[in-house]
Amino acid sequence: MGRRSASIADPSRWVFNRLAGDYPQRPPYPGPLVERLAAAAGGPGARVVDLGAGTGHLALPLAARGLRVTAVEPARAMLDALAAAAARAALPVEPVHAPAEETGLPAGAFDLALVADALHWLDPERAGREIGRLLAPGGAVAVVEAAPAATPFMDELMALVAAANPRRPPPPGDRLRQLLSLAGARAGPAERFAAEEPLDGPRLEALLRSHSHVGPALGPVALEALLAQARTLAARHGGARWARRLTLTLARRRA
Repeated sequence: MGRRSASIADPSRWVFNRLAGDYPQRPPYPGPLVERLAAAAGGPGARVVDLGAGTGHLALPLAARGLRVTAVEPARAMLDALAAAAARAALPVEPVHAPAEETGLPAGAFDLALVADALHWLDPERAGREIGRLLAPGGAVAVVEAAPAATPFMDELMALVAAANPRRPPPPGDRLRQLLSLAGARAGPAERFAAEEPLDGPRLEALLRSHSHVGPALGPVALEALLAQARTLAARHGGARWARRLTLTLARRRA
């Protein structure tokens, strides 16, 4: 999302266009996290901009709770999937085809700016300035970071993925501090949430393919070998359970 030289008009430059078919199979975010975000925004009627919205894993449940959501996504195929899901559910989500760093949206128009599982893809300085521009006085920034939980199944699965492709998306590093500083927002203490969901075989495979360092990165032979190993692992554990640790950082913009 933060590639300075990549035009959103060129689908080949956005790897997530190739993930749009599998991405909706990712598990939802837990209800308590969605409720916390809705409350941070100000409740029903509040204006939320979801930056890097993907296929709507947070945009849709927030809209279902009465918030006015603008979903910003640079991958057109992802955005089309989100818009279709919103239409099927009759949810008033406004899709915007743009990168997080340059949305083209009106200044001061939002009560909450949301970045969920996308921080590592952003240019933190440009995105931080854009968030600061988008937020109304006293508005909030919410950054959700996701990591695999330490369970026997997840530990073994992540080891298989790492063996198949040692190259992973870069860790966020100091991006969070930079983004919040440029947005002019002061963070509160980190909040922790947990999520775990059973997956059948096809959904486990779709979820693995939906990761940029798996589906698009591995050749067909290597990918099929990984999926076969994952199926065997799930059978050995009596089924696949996708477990995550979610960290929410809420920061309030100075009035």
